[in-house]
Amino acid sequence: HIRPGRMASLPSLYALPSEAPPVSTNECQFIYKALASNLRVDGRKPMKMRRVKIKFLRKSGAVEVSIGKTRVLAATTADIVKPWPDRPSEGFLRIHTDFSPMASPFFENNRPSSRSIQLSRMVEKGIRESNAVDTESLCILSGSKVWEIRLDVRVIDDDGNIGDCASLAAVASLMHFRRLD
Repeated sequence: HIRPGRMASLPSLYALPSEAPPVSTNECQFIYKALASNLRVDGRKPMKMRRVKIKFLRKSGAVEVSIGKTRVLAATTADIVKPWPDRPSEGFLRIHTDFSPMASPFFENNRPSSRSIQLSRMVEKGIRESNAVDTESLCILSGSKVWEIRLDVRVIDDDGNIGDCASLAAVASLMHFRRLD
């Protein structure tokens, strides 16, 4: 519920009230009128999706995904590392998210916010629970060498749907990635 003159209560990726964008009384009234008229603020009908674009960049594993005006870049890299002693035949999947300060005035440069940590966890959980990456197949030599897959996700423009856009960018990046032999 949005209360005029207060910070919006947006539960998804706004973990702390100080991170939520403020909603003025006029904005609140406008949103209520638009919803009553079956319109969204951007003019779409309630069930109409934003346009989705996936752009595969030259570098293997690098993609740019847009959902409406929200843009996310994702890049996948791989390194050979030593496995954990208790899991000698499993590689690693590391996911890191970052918000560009140009994406929104609420993001700070090089400072992980609770929102970016929550986004990382959400994307990682989606990939892990779907078994999109088989960590056992990342083993080169049991107990000695495994692949560590690093997925970097950077929000460039924030116009909503960051979770969907970041998840789609992560999966597209993983699918587009080819390791050098």
